[in-house]
Amino acid sequence: MEKKEEPPAEKKEQKKDAKEEVSVPQISGFKLPAVRKGDLTRIASTLSSLSSIQLAVESDYVAALNVESRDIKKNPYLFSTIYFRPTEIEIIYSVVPGISLRKRKIEVLKHFLNALTLVEDEYEINHKQFYQVIRSALTEITEFAASTYDEIYSKYDILNNEFLSQQKKIENLTASLSKTTNETLELKAKNDELLLRLKQVESPSDDVLKVKIQEWLELHHNEINISEFAKTYNILESRVEHLLNSMVMQGYLESIG
Repeated sequence: MEKKEEPPAEKKEQKKDAKEEVSVPQISGFKLPAVRKGDLTRIASTLSSLSSIQLAVESDYVAALNVESRDIKKNPYLFSTIYFRPTEIEIIYSVVPGISLRKRKIEVLKHFLNALTLVEDEYEINHKQFYQVIRSALTEITEFAASTYDEIYSKYDILNNEFLSQQKKIENLTASLSKTTNETLELKAKNDELLLRLKQVESPSDDVLKVKIQEWLELHHNEINISEFAKTYNILESRVEHLLNSMVMQGYLESIG
């Protein structure tokens, strides 16, 4: 009996869902020492004027979640959460790949200060710590602006060099085109001159045409059709008329009628 070969086992390839390969955001944050004076309900009520946030009131704090974007599983991706605790106000925020950390800090601080102004009557804030937060933010803004300026100037420098290079090419092409145009005009003038000389060489002389006129008259009973004669010898009718008048004046022909 022949042993039958078993078909090779099918390899099951596990497809990775590209949608699941989402970069994990970096989490950062800071705290501001502050003593809570108001109750949680009043704080939540005050913060509710911010339409972009979701509030959660817990046993000893209020959490204000601001979701700016979500991943494919609808989980918060770019977000920030402010915790209003008894002795501090803390903000936790995400920084996703492709976004400048300094720029993100500035955006988050803007949101944090906006929320802080709403609850200023509910907290006694440590002003020294608050000023340090503001000073740090100003440093971030200055450094971000400087780096942005350097980046913009670098891009400008590259684009300016490319522009100057293209401008030089255009100037060279314009000069080349002007030279080519002049050469073309010169060649056309020479060509026209050669064509004129060629026509002069190909066209019969006056003496030859006078002989041809006499031969034509002999063949056509002393009559000449100027149009047919001009067409036969490829000359202008006005030239034929001029030659006929000349021959009459010279006495070679006599005009009848």
